[in-house]
Amino acid sequence: MADLNNVKGLLIDLEGVLYNGEELIEGAVETINVLKSKNLKIKYLTNTTTTPRKLIIEKLIKFNLPAAMSDIFSPVVATNNFLKQKNISRIYLLANQSLKTDFENVVFDEDKPEAVVLGDIYKEFNWEKLNKVFQLITANDSIIIALHKNKYCRRDGKLTLDLGPFVQALEYACSKTAILIGKPETNFFKLALEDMNLSNNEVVMIGDDIISDIGGAKNNNITAIQVRTGKYQQADESNSFVQPDFRINSIVDLPGLI
Repeated sequence: MADLNNVKGLLIDLEGVLYNGEELIEGAVETINVLKSKNLKIKYLTNTTTTPRKLIIEKLIKFNLPAAMSDIFSPVVATNNFLKQKNISRIYLLANQSLKTDFENVVFDEDKPEAVVLGDIYKEFNWEKLNKVFQLITANDSIIIALHKNKYCRRDGKLTLDLGPFVQALEYACSKTAILIGKPETNFFKLALEDMNLSNNEVVMIGDDIISDIGGAKNNNITAIQVRTGKYQQADESNSFVQPDFRINSIVDLPGLI
């Protein structure tokens, strides 16, 4: 069993861990306040590729959850950090345009981007848009950065295509492999730890998703705790999945472990 004595930071998923939709999970605010009183660094992780940090912060404030803009770590924030590391400044963004506010020190270049960044645009995907980024990538040898590569998601109660199939279509057409950002990718966890200035043995991941949160953390040698809220299902406890180091009923039980 993992040792929690050296924990200096927490990676906490939002949806399903602190709240479900517009409903706060009971005791979440009090729990975060207790954890902050222990001088633990907290980074809120979200896999959303459609909502900028400004709107996420507004939601946390509405719930009275203590958070600053810098506490939010999303695939867009991770991508921005990755671009800085690689000295890439010219990008083309095929994603929700509200995400532009989360990029710093980049130029949105319609003609000669060094990188094309792909996010979910739902029903706005069409031949013209995909063909445009195909032409930009091939003409400029641009790298492809995908905020995630999920095959499908649930919208309005039904399974629908997500970003992944469109990413794969471009990979096939361009003969390139996209750089993937977002849980459960190694890039995402690596960039989150660098943002906290902590190593993987100094942090714990708390999440509800057995694959993105728990599997992602464990595959990157990060201690993982699954909450039995949000996406949790009894089947998560089967040997079909990588198992967490600990499992708790809800976020309220976390201070008893750390």
